[in-house]
Amino acid sequence: MDRVKTIPMIDLPRVHSTYKDKLETAASEVIGSGSYIGGKILDSFQDRLSVYLNTKVFGVGNGTDALLIALMALDIGPGDEVIVPAFTYAASAEVIALLGAKAVWCDVCSETYNLIPDSVELALSSKTKAIIAVHLFGQLADIEALEKIAEDIPIVEDTAQAFGAKFKCGKHKGKFAGSVGVFGTFSFFPTKPLGALGDGGGIACYDQFLYNKALSIARHGQKEKYVHDIVGINSRLDTIQAAILNVKLDYFERELIRKAEIKEMYYLALKNLKSISLPTECDFSTHVWHQFTIKVYENDRDKLRAYLENNGVSSMVYYPIILPEQRAYGSMIERTSLSNSRALSAQVLSLPIDPSMSNNDVQFICKSINEYFGK
Repeated sequence: MDRVKTIPMIDLPRVHSTYKDKLETAASEVIGSGSYIGGKILDSFQDRLSVYLNTKVFGVGNGTDALLIALMALDIGPGDEVIVPAFTYAASAEVIALLGAKAVWCDVCSETYNLIPDSVELALSSKTKAIIAVHLFGQLADIEALEKIAEDIPIVEDTAQAFGAKFKCGKHKGKFAGSVGVFGTFSFFPTKPLGALGDGGGIACYDQFLYNKALSIARHGQKEKYVHDIVGINSRLDTIQAAILNVKLDYFERELIRKAEIKEMYYLALKNLKSISLPTECDFSTHVWHQFTIKVYENDRDKLRAYLENNGVSSMVYYPIILPEQRAYGSMIERTSLSNSRALSAQVLSLPIDPSMSNNDVQFICKSINEYFGK
């Protein structure tokens, strides 16, 4: 392999090359239809998504809007507390702050990177009004355990990184991420498991009253045109993006299969390295491998990343600074130990797991990592 070869985290034009003509046709049909907001094409995607997830879904502008609308529908506001992992992307806490509520941090598992139910229990108080369960990097948080320790507290699933993941056992066996909490929220950002060619998001809800309330909030608080019962926002899934997503949903499952193949190649080539830890798959969830995130020990993470970069291999750190240490969230509440989250921020490194990668790409990445550690 050529050492100056560049392997990106994800090569979207290459991913799309297999069905590029279909994407162009789908966009052209919207342009020719004259229906650019809403319409039959959006309805078709929403209906198809609802069938796929076996729960009612509607589109919104992006994943952050989806979280915000879900919390607004639950009447979250000043004086309320919402529990959220300390180790996740800022959007999960941002929406809490925007509503004047307080984020209360919980810790995450050092193996699966998802929230620890026992940590959530320690974070509970009489002011707790919701829990945001983030399904990080592609597999599910333990929703059933959360339901047992936080009975009657609404759970909002942040499914931005785990669209398509399923529960393998327990009371939710066979159900998809985003379909079991009171709300499921989705991001269709281009690099997400099901990604658009721009921004997009969705909200799932099995409760008809809350579904209607959230839908109204996303439409300026209207129950019908020019009738505003509640204060809302303007958040719509663009019709062209809905058409694009309709095409990409056809290829979604086969892309998951390819990513699972790449994961197996990583495991086979890197399993004997003592200086890193490979990602752990929990026993109750499938994994859609939004990220392949290893842990690097002995303060070697940044050095390994630089070595890979010099070898033409991209990598990313999700997340180098945990949310409680961000200035924007300094006033939020730390009620329990966050030791795992703090340790992970110095250890995690995500490697490319792009479904369009060649086997040679994966082998080159693994060869580079083994060379760095002298193997």
